[in-house]
Order: sequence, then C-alpha cells, then structure tokens
Amino acid sequence: MSTVLITGGAGFIGVNASLHFVRQGWQVVIADNLSRRGTADNLAWLQAQESTVFERCDIRDDKAIADVVRKHQPDLLIHLAAQVAVTTSVVNPREDF
Repeated sequence: MSTVLITGGAGFIGVNASLHFVRQGWQVVIADNLSRRGTADNLAWLQAQESTVFERCDIRDDKAIADVVRKHQPDLLIHLAAQVAVTTSVVNPREDF
C-alpha cells in the first residue's frame, strides 16, 4: 500500500485530499498543528469515516516534520499547510515567512 503524507491535512482542502487518497486505497498520514478553528472537527469527521494516521506537529518545526517523514516514509508528500489569514501575516510577517 502506498503512503501519502499531507501537511495541513485537517484543513478544508487537506481533509478533502485525505478522503480522496483513502478512497483510492492509500495509507494517509495527516500532519497538522490544528491551529485553525474547525480543523479538529474536520479531523474527527475524517477519522470517523476512514482509517487515517494523525501526527500533531507544526511544519515550522523541521525536526518534528523530519521525524514524521522518517517514521512513515511516505511515497508522496502533499504540502497544504498554510496560515490563511492575511491580517495575521501583516501583524507578524516573520512568523509566516
């Protein structure tokens, strides 16, 4: 079975991408820090329907992401993690860069 790692996998697009890959028979590893409102609900919805693996981590933590990659050795990585509020980026641009 092939494995896909989806960063931001609990966000709106990430959950839909995860569901697509699960339905195609892939093992789906979701890496997300659940910082956005609603992402925990999205994750719970997905996990209630399909079998997935969840790794709570922040993509800004390179060691944490490297550990997830080493642990799961994905065949494919899809990067969907993002901070989507422009106002937050304006207030603290270094945090988003």
